[in-house]
Parts: sequence; C-alpha cells; structure tokens
Amino acid sequence: GSEMCIRDSRLRGEIVSRFRTQNAFAAYLGWTPNKVSKLLTGKYKPDTDDVATITNALNMDERTFCDIFLPKKSPNGDN
Repeated sequence: GSEMCIRDSRLRGEIVSRFRTQNAFAAYLGWTPNKVSKLLTGKYKPDTDDVATITNALNMDERTFCDIFLPKKSPNGDN
C-alpha cells in the first residue's frame, strides 16, 4: 500500500486552532486521546475513512488538506 506522509506540525496547528486541545479533538471524533497522539507522532497512519473524518472535523479546504496529507517530497528540491 502507499504510505501516507503527514505533516504532523501543521495538523497539530489545525487541531489546536479549532479545538484548542488534542483531547477535545479526540472527544469530538469519538477517538481515544491515545489514537490522536499516535496520529500526531506518526505511529498511526490513518486510513481513508479517518482522513475524511479529520478533514471534515477541521473543516479543511483542499489546499490545507494537500499541505498536510500530501506534502510534496523531492530528493533534489524540484516540484
């Protein structure tokens, strides 16, 4: 399967700006705080359903979504 790369710091910023705490975000989603913590430390890779849930909860636009979930990585700096 394709590994999803997540820009954790940007996602954390979105969560804090909207929910103030990771725990409030977890409660809103019906997730455990531990699941959110693992998501933000890269120990848990969300599936497509989880990504949709996160995106909807944070009311993300497409640009923000792409910046967080599809960061462009290039070994030589080209895009």
